[in-house]
Amino acid sequence: PESLLETARLILEPFGQDDHIRAWCDMDMDPEVMRHIRPPSPDVASAKDRLAASMADRDKIVGNWGVRRKSDPTVIGRALLRWLPDNERVEIGYRLAKPAWGNGFATELAQAIIDHGFTTLGLDEIVGVYQPANLGSRAVLAKCGMTDFGMTQSHGNTPKPMMGVTRQNWSVANRKGTTPN
Repeated sequence: PESLLETARLILEPFGQDDHIRAWCDMDMDPEVMRHIRPPSPDVASAKDRLAASMADRDKIVGNWGVRRKSDPTVIGRALLRWLPDNERVEIGYRLAKPAWGNGFATELAQAIIDHGFTTLGLDEIVGVYQPANLGSRAVLAKCGMTDFGMTQSHGNTPKPMMGVTRQNWSVANRKGTTPN
């Protein structure tokens, strides 16, 4: 089971509560939230079907969290760790509702999840895959100490850039109190 994770401003709780699902569906139907992911779902039923399909391969999901601000019980996003289809690397994924954008929440939750992946789960490496036009996501990954790891076709047939960080680089940077690189 997923662990409850906390940051200075966020609570990441095991995904699956009704309000997690509602928030995920709302995000999945929002064209702005989905613009770098895929076309938005046209309705709640379609969004729920997409969520069910994404959760069907549970053995690939390493961690799955609903995200709340500590100051407000509203669910503001979802984050996960999952094996890429090639089963060679674990990727971090995150999605935030539009009102949560621009507050540093993506970086804060990503750092907590990466730390959990290395210190609790014992992963050797964590990657992030992003659309080339999604400079915001690339910036979050870079702030988490990720560097370019080449390209992957793990999300569809089009190669996408991938960044990553190793446990060794993460540990060294945390001992020094710097950003890993």
